[in-house]
Amino acid sequence: MSRGKVVDLFCGAGGASLGFVQAGYEVVGAVDAYERALETYETNLCDRDLDEYEGSVTFDKPMRADLSRGYEDDDVDDDLSTVTFEDIRERFDLEEGEVDVICGCPPCQNFSSLRDTEPWPDGKPKDNLLKAYVEFIEEATPELVFFENVSNIMNAGDEVATDYVDWLVRQMRSIKRDEDSQEEGGYGHALDVVNAANYGVPQKRRRTIGLFVYGASNDEIEFPEPTHAEDPDDDKEPWVTVRDRIRREDLKEDLDLGQKQVGIDGYPDDPAHRARRHRDSTIEMIEGIREHGGSWKDLEGTDEKDLIKECHQKIDSGASSAYGIMEWDEPAPTMTTRCANISSGRFTHPSESRAITFREAALLMGFPRWFKLPNTNQDAERVVGNAVPPQLVRKVAECPDVRPGPIESSAV
Repeated sequence: MSRGKVVDLFCGAGGASLGFVQAGYEVVGAVDAYERALETYETNLCDRDLDEYEGSVTFDKPMRADLSRGYEDDDVDDDLSTVTFEDIRERFDLEEGEVDVICGCPPCQNFSSLRDTEPWPDGKPKDNLLKAYVEFIEEATPELVFFENVSNIMNAGDEVATDYVDWLVRQMRSIKRDEDSQEEGGYGHALDVVNAANYGVPQKRRRTIGLFVYGASNDEIEFPEPTHAEDPDDDKEPWVTVRDRIRREDLKEDLDLGQKQVGIDGYPDDPAHRARRHRDSTIEMIEGIREHGGSWKDLEGTDEKDLIKECHQKIDSGASSAYGIMEWDEPAPTMTTRCANISSGRFTHPSESRAITFREAALLMGFPRWFKLPNTNQDAERVVGNAVPPQLVRKVAECPDVRPGPIESSAV
């Protein structure tokens, strides 16, 4: 029996949807604006048999639409129409009140640690898509809301660190159904920054996770306990490492630069397992880094300091992860939308003089081995880096107390 019906907003390639399916939920709708991500979602979650999991996806194609609700969103094509939740219900043939869970991971570039923040306007939330997401909740008022975003929303804002979080909590608490009095309804919440590695994801990915339950008080809502730890005790398992996840017999490790795992004897065809080409000078630098440590900064003061890229020659601090080498026996660093580009982070393979492949990046995000990726490099990186680790969502969603329903049986 399904644990509830889920609509996934800002669904991307389907990481969160897959986590809910693995936890036994029925995903009845999914919406995003990014066409390549939706194609990836359709291929993997709509067109594939998911009978190995307790849950299901019940529609043939996700919806491509502008979820900004008229707020400014420069990343959305101008020809896409904006939608309300009623439009979404109509598209997926859903009755009013039929949706138990809304899952949402609205892009939050304004809060990213990779972008300088701007002053906050009079205590208002600064990201338009977050405001739009709350408006969808107001229209649907499901029993349960799952929210994922960058960690910086918990401390963003120069003058008042919690401006956005305070606004979000107040807005969610103020949402009422028509039949409820002012004293009833509203969403209680648990909202915190979690490390995905503590839930079995082979990646040190710190993200804000929010659980909102309609009609609940805050003290009734708790996150599930971490299942993994860097230094585990009797109740936890050790972190899942890069070695655990990507060193496997069905992936050729010593790929030639530019090579795809297609037509190679002894290995299944996998066009997503492909190695980017690098300049000879970059390969030489990687080999020098490996000899002296794990970062380009380890070349400073050595006889190979001239291998450091010109753009880093005069940097005193920062950018230390660029061209960095992953550790076999630790979780990976956070996968970004440039996660197979060694100039953008610690994305060099632990033992090969190349970036990790797109397949390796997807495995480190927690996607199954069968999950297909776009054929173009930029799109493959983007759908992986923007994803929510399915394992993290599954751990939260399958917690015995996380379920839609009357408040007596739905305390999270």
